[in-house]
Amino acid sequence: MILLPPSVALAMKVALLSITDVPSSTSISPVNTPHLRHHHSHHASKSYQKEDSERGAPSNSNTFDFYVYSMTYQPEFCRENNEKFVGCKRPEEYWEKQLTIHGLWPQRLDGTWPSTCTSEPLDTSNFYLAPDNTSILPDMEQKWPNVKAEANSRAHSDFWAHEWSKHGTCSGLMQFDYFHSALGLLLDTPAVVRDGYGTTVDKKTLVQGYGGDNMAALVCKSGYLSEVRACFTKNQDGTPGERMECPEKVLSAGSCADQIYIASFGQAPADIQ
Repeated sequence: MILLPPSVALAMKVALLSITDVPSSTSISPVNTPHLRHHHSHHASKSYQKEDSERGAPSNSNTFDFYVYSMTYQPEFCRENNEKFVGCKRPEEYWEKQLTIHGLWPQRLDGTWPSTCTSEPLDTSNFYLAPDNTSILPDMEQKWPNVKAEANSRAHSDFWAHEWSKHGTCSGLMQFDYFHSALGLLLDTPAVVRDGYGTTVDKKTLVQGYGGDNMAALVCKSGYLSEVRACFTKNQDGTPGERMECPEKVLSAGSCADQIYIASFGQAPADIQ
């Protein structure tokens, strides 16, 4: 038997008691370990951020059910503005025979719509993000023109910036996807408009040309065809889908009489007989 000095024996007894006093249920976990706790909370934060982004924005900001697709007849826009804009003085022949894009508007079935959902400004460099590295700018200038400004001027993109700010920011789409989708939706203008350039057409014939009853709202100003509004479904990823019948709240914007004037560039109202 080996006898230990009293001071050493006392120290060993204290150490033994400190070990045996720990409850058997106690275990080491990340929350009790500083460097593991930091690691755990870091991943929890990223997971929360991902979940939050998947939920999307609050329901009172950019939720919507479908798209209204508005097309403008440029000869009428110029007529009602007394041909004062530069694009009215030097119009493209394309605009005589084809309605152009006014906007792609997120819309709710109850007749309301989201507006200006973020403060993200338009960056036209995004127009160069096509898969083949080409730009959608030439199509934008022809099919979504701003006749108020010179094509190469700084002000030329103001119209697109307005549409992006008011409507595009509520689509949930990237800028390129929003504008590229809108370009792809442009409906062919019925032959009755091309043939009736500068004269009048029958409303029923024009309605049929756009797909029949409930498929489009014909908007007139002073009896002249000004806009046509069609409706498209919304895909799960937010992109516009298939053509659909327009709800009554969209159709109620229709304001054309049975005979519709089709304006021509440089034409005054008195020129219509």
